[in-house]
Amino acid sequence: GVGGECGLEGCTAAYVAGKQAGIEENATPAYCTLVDRYRQCTDALSSTCRGEIQYHSIKRMISSFVTRYNCTRLLPGDPQPSAAHMGGVAPTDAHDVCQYRGHPEPAHCGLFGDPHLKTFNDSYMTCGVVGAWPLLNTPSLAIQVTNEAVGSANHATATTKVTIIIKGHSGCGSERTYEASTEALPRAFVDGTTWSGGSPERPYIEVHEKMPGEHTLITVSFINATVAVRKIGRYLTVQVTLPEKLLRELEGDDELQLCLQGCPPHELLDRAGAASAVAMSKKKATKLCKEYNITDYYLDSCIFDLVTTGDQSFRIAAQAAQKDLWEHDPVGAQRLLLNCSQPPCVWNINSSQQSYQCSSIMMLALVLLVINVWVER
Repeated sequence: GVGGECGLEGCTAAYVAGKQAGIEENATPAYCTLVDRYRQCTDALSSTCRGEIQYHSIKRMISSFVTRYNCTRLLPGDPQPSAAHMGGVAPTDAHDVCQYRGHPEPAHCGLFGDPHLKTFNDSYMTCGVVGAWPLLNTPSLAIQVTNEAVGSANHATATTKVTIIIKGHSGCGSERTYEASTEALPRAFVDGTTWSGGSPERPYIEVHEKMPGEHTLITVSFINATVAVRKIGRYLTVQVTLPEKLLRELEGDDELQLCLQGCPPHELLDRAGAASAVAMSKKKATKLCKEYNITDYYLDSCIFDLVTTGDQSFRIAAQAAQKDLWEHDPVGAQRLLLNCSQPPCVWNINSSQQSYQCSSIMMLALVLLVINVWVER
């Protein structure tokens, strides 16, 4: 099909799937991130797709989205306005140093529910890991989680504390620590500040309260990292996204980091096996989880959580974790999520289904293009 041989439909698939997952087309960091990933994906195809008319049409459409929704100001990693727009003052050298300029391809890790872990290398697992465990420890960012048992008759646990340490970077901000617990999801770092480095309008380290008491976002511009912490019911979820290139620098490090190595074998729980205590029937759990429009591993995990605990707030945790994956790594979400809604979900897909999906996606792309042209008239 059009754009198929050069790989364009893969880029469009991720964009369309992100919108279908609930990212609305408006001036928000979530939508602008989705558009920016679309742009990066198509930029990488410039040599192979330059002969495709649709490629150039989609590039123009993406540019119009960036302009229409003012994405250059909403995305922390984008260049500063030109000197002419800053009253003749050119961007400082510090800005260049403090904005990540490496390869932008993201890696995503998440911990949610009882808890369920998605590692940077896209492995999914359900773990016990009671007590304090290191989720990540890089030269610039460290995250530790504390999990407690959920009930006394099974091995399920849930996250009750998250500690995030952003290590100081010369000229780009001082060290900051953020602590969340089941009692509170603060709107500031432990020292009371909400940013460090740069300026209040464009900080290099920042904590942003997206929903008071429920959802906090921490961004670190010099490593292009985003950490999302949510308080759902009595427990916490945490998602971290940073450039894949930075992870390669940690290869060979034997230090245990759940996001890198996953849970130790003796901490793995068998999701398919029967829990020692059943708080809800599998049939009822399946019905309740399906009401939240979650799929794939997140649906399986939701069912496990409700069967083992009976706590229906875990539906929201699974839904939020799937949404965070789409928001922070839409390309990865498109690769991993196959829209399975009949548990237990499987991860295989045959070539005929793949071909049909891609054809449908390219048709959606053409519709988007026509609508965009009509809007701009």
